[in-house]
Amino acid sequence: MMQEEARPVWEGRIADTALRVEVQSSGRIVALWRAKGGGDRRVVVNTVEELERSVLFQLMLTAPADQAGIPRQIAQAVDEARVGLPDPASIPRAPRKKRPSRRPGSHRPRRRR
Repeated sequence: MMQEEARPVWEGRIADTALRVEVQSSGRIVALWRAKGGGDRRVVVNTVEELERSVLFQLMLTAPADQAGIPRQIAQAVDEARVGLPDPASIPRAPRKKRPSRRPGSHRPRRRR
């Protein structure tokens, strides 16, 4: 899979987790962090709301009260970085390809009860 070039817009810690947020030239948002289990995580989303739902909410559950403003800082940094970039949510997705059947020409008849 080819990765698109991304520009870092925010980097820091939320509780014990190091987080880096980047914006691609297409306007998509990339979040990179290391999960508590030790695996590296990468999420690519189209909107700040999706970033908040899929990443920031999880990380903020363990954050101390003095870090409550971090999601707002990240959202502001992302919004500033996306000025002049296309809105990826408005770009139509490519149609999904249908999987070919296991054997061409064969199909399973419906089961009767």
